[in-house]
Amino acid sequence: MSTNFKVAIIGGGPTGIGVGRELIDGGIDFDLYEAEAEFGGVWNSEGASGRTYDSLHLISPKFNTQVPDFPMPDDYPVYPNHKLMWRYILDYAEHFGLRKHAHFNAPVTSLTREGDLWRLKTGAGHDALYSLVVVCTGLHREPLFPEPAPAGSFSGEVLHARDYKHLSQLQGKRVLVVGGGNSGCDFAVDAVHAASEVYHSTRRGYYFQPKFINGKPTPQWMMELGAKFKTRQETMAYIQQVFKLAGYDGTDYGLPKPDYPLDGAHPVMNSLLLYHVGHGDITPKPDLESFAGKTVTFKDGSTAEIDLILYATGYRRDFPYLDRDLLEWKNGIPDLFLHSTPRNHDNLLFMGFINSAAGLGDGLKTQGLYVLNYARALRDRTKGLAKFLAAKQADHPDLGQEYFVKSYRHLWEADLWKLLAHMRHYRDMLAEV
Repeated sequence: MSTNFKVAIIGGGPTGIGVGRELIDGGIDFDLYEAEAEFGGVWNSEGASGRTYDSLHLISPKFNTQVPDFPMPDDYPVYPNHKLMWRYILDYAEHFGLRKHAHFNAPVTSLTREGDLWRLKTGAGHDALYSLVVVCTGLHREPLFPEPAPAGSFSGEVLHARDYKHLSQLQGKRVLVVGGGNSGCDFAVDAVHAASEVYHSTRRGYYFQPKFINGKPTPQWMMELGAKFKTRQETMAYIQQVFKLAGYDGTDYGLPKPDYPLDGAHPVMNSLLLYHVGHGDITPKPDLESFAGKTVTFKDGSTAEIDLILYATGYRRDFPYLDRDLLEWKNGIPDLFLHSTPRNHDNLLFMGFINSAAGLGDGLKTQGLYVLNYARALRDRTKGLAKFLAAKQADHPDLGQEYFVKSYRHLWEADLWKLLAHMRHYRDMLAEV
């Protein structure tokens, strides 16, 4: 057993503190480096890493966003707003003792190999060696814009989701929101309350899910269906029928029919988009074709005069402190075993770089325990570690990847239950002594 074994966690958002909490419980020494002045990551509305805006609420309900052994306060609503979510994260970090391990205002500037260790340097002057580094800086880093870009040039104002904070940015303007994910739909609904005109451009048809069905948060209602139907297809058909009866079939509002199954893409949870489309407050448009000054032409040949384009078109992963050649890449993202573990490094992990149709609580503890068992196995050089290192080269676990719609955003989408089952399997493998 190494007596100098120490872990570095990069990022103090929910995943970083979730990993840190398990390392504390497991007796593994670590330092956590956070670029901002406080924990929170994307929920830190006061930091540059924050991705919040005034009207933001969770799209996953409280019951599966909270960590099971640290529930949200009873007075939190079913879908808390971003301020309550940030408060919950801070309370979690405080309760489990993360603050004494954290270095704030300490952006990592360099991470380089030095023998069997990693040398980590920060903008605050830290310079230390670590036996294991866990990167938890999240998916929402560098803005992604449509590629290829539409022909021509746009002379109006351009914002990315990262830049949008409050309604005053849209006041009185002709606004075009580009992107059909949860953020894009939220922005289009938001814009109704300030913009003079609102257009919403999407590339494909989408399924829209209400936040409540039968008086319950929709994910809870769906889970409670349990084994009511014999097959997954029958279950999805029933859910789709209920959504249609409730008024959430986009084709009833003239929108394109989705070309994938109901559960074949990350769910769009929005109770208001179709309401505003039906009332004429939001004008749906297809994909962008070209720009000419403030005139935007769409793929169907229609045009609109636009003052401001708000792109909700996603993000690229960004690790400016790490030489890109140190990772293996595929389709523009690191090619990681279980979306977390490089095959070409045995002491580097990437946690929280995956999406699934669930709240934070379903996966946070599983990921944390995976890291804890990995750290123990690496420290003690166990038989379980040797077995795992062989498995990560040979195994190709089914995470449901092939089921989802083919898009950049879905390269890291996973079937939650398959992912958790595999992580538990390999976590147990790592625990073998």
